[in-house]
Amino acid sequence: MMRMNNIIKAIMGSDNFIITSHYSPDGDNLGSSIGLYYGLKKLNKKVIFVLDDTLPKNLSFLYEDIKIYKSEEIDIDDYILISLDCGDKDRLCCSEEIKKNCKMLINIDHHKSNDNYGDLNYVDFEASSTCEIIYDLLNNIDKKIIDKKIGNCLYTGLITDTGNFMYSNTNSSSFIMASNLLKLEIDKENIIKNLYQNNPLNYVKILGDTLNTLEVIEEKIATIDLTCEMFKKNAISFNDADGFVNYARDIKGVEVGILFKQKESNLVKVSLRSKSYVDVSEIARKFGGGGHIKASGCTIKNSLENVKEMVIKEVLEHV
Repeated sequence: MMRMNNIIKAIMGSDNFIITSHYSPDGDNLGSSIGLYYGLKKLNKKVIFVLDDTLPKNLSFLYEDIKIYKSEEIDIDDYILISLDCGDKDRLCCSEEIKKNCKMLINIDHHKSNDNYGDLNYVDFEASSTCEIIYDLLNNIDKKIIDKKIGNCLYTGLITDTGNFMYSNTNSSSFIMASNLLKLEIDKENIIKNLYQNNPLNYVKILGDTLNTLEVIEEKIATIDLTCEMFKKNAISFNDADGFVNYARDIKGVEVGILFKQKESNLVKVSLRSKSYVDVSEIARKFGGGGHIKASGCTIKNSLENVKEMVIKEVLEHV
């Protein structure tokens, strides 16, 4: 609580803020960032949200009413930079200039791999999501600050990071948070529809192409590939093809599912998911990444073929 109180004190004593998060934005990234954005606005703070990446279309219902800036658009002095849901300072989705020029960096996260890179840090490995931490933070500032709009953001991050309350990071506080947000009459049906029931046809087609690459190795590892050619063929952006790795993990008998997602000819994002006993964060750290025990990732500069060989070899030592 002392760490959170220090962050609250810094927030209440400052006027200007930039919020950012990690590359490849997802529900917890955008939910926590936009939820905090609205919360700080209600405290009459000047807030700018910066993300130097493309935004997934299925989360547009969260960001359609705000401007999300690119780093080159920013001209502000005397600001606090708040990093949300990012375990590594190098993965912050803003320019080095913004990181360097802030008067204070506040790091709020729930990833096991976070090394407390901020001037003030609140890193809770037990939290289901960064949205749950922001929920607690805003309630500690003012129990009346979370309204329906903020609730929509925080509920989105909560359900995406807990896999609709299926994952092991779900705990009793997650359900209490969900219950309290539902009492605010958040747009639960609209959130569910946008996240899970509104996929464009090209998303389904690229999923089919990805599943056709499925390989099962020694009955314990399942891999699927997403290539640059698939993105081009199906006219879908890199960040709009997400969540595919679960199909590999969910095969009966498989312990680790791996998605190899090619961003460029020699740049591959690797998503790792485990079912019960393998700590995939250890595997991800071997390649400069990190994350959670059962959900982690890394980005490797090499060909798809070489990346697959290196990662599969490492995973085989853990299953």
